[in-house]
Amino acid sequence: MTVLHRPPSPAFPRGRTAPPLFPAVRSVVHDRAWAAWGATGVAGVVVAGLLITSGAGGVSEVDLDLVQHASRAHVPVLDGAALLVDRLLGPQLGAALVLLLVVAVWVVSRRAAAALTALGVATGPWAAAELVKLVVQRDRPDPGLLVDPLIVEPHSFSFPSGHTALATGLALALVLLAWGRRGAPVVIGTAALAVAGVGLSRVWVGVHWPSDTVVSVVLGCSVVALALPPWLHLLDRIEGRAAAAPSSHPVDPSAPNPSPTTDPGRTRS
Repeated sequence: MTVLHRPPSPAFPRGRTAPPLFPAVRSVVHDRAWAAWGATGVAGVVVAGLLITSGAGGVSEVDLDLVQHASRAHVPVLDGAALLVDRLLGPQLGAALVLLLVVAVWVVSRRAAAALTALGVATGPWAAAELVKLVVQRDRPDPGLLVDPLIVEPHSFSFPSGHTALATGLALALVLLAWGRRGAPVVIGTAALAVAGVGLSRVWVGVHWPSDTVVSVVLGCSVVALALPPWLHLLDRIEGRAAAAPSSHPVDPSAPNPSPTTDPGRTRS
């Protein structure tokens, strides 16, 4: 008697339980080049901050002139937009935006590694900016030198801009998720415009120098370029070990098929 069975269900290749994360991004990642770019960018930001704070290069004078021009050009619509950005990327709502992104990635991908990657890319630039502030210790614009400062911050350091760094991190996380997909150019363009808008808004309200916001973008991209390749390698090793681990419920190869499918109409002897 011949019994017809259903074909076995497809499975992932041996040694991997799921496809690698972000395959399109991996195709453009070059470990040594990205590490060199990232390290150079981070070091360059720190050195530039120390030089600017010391008064070298005349950057402080140009920064002051631009901030004063922005303070004299205020209009209600732009003022409201800049103040809205200040609140959206502040500590409370900024954290909520990051959490929303991480949850969305988890819901769509069902992979904790993807959600953790989005979290790291989104927050890494902001964390780096806070550390650089402690090293450079550049003061914010003096409200007494501005015609109409929209926000007066308590004494704190300004180089680089934390709001712009967080916006850069969120933008890079979205680009990472969209890279290689049909809508990637739209996401990249929109993200770039959003980051530029956040940077301009920080100068507009009078709490940052223009150079603070520019270096925030450089720092954010550098940190991600430096950290992303080794992080992806770490994920590969972790997932490889998980796939190679023996199953907790081994199956006896000599055991009969528990769910044979027999078609009486096609069974013959």
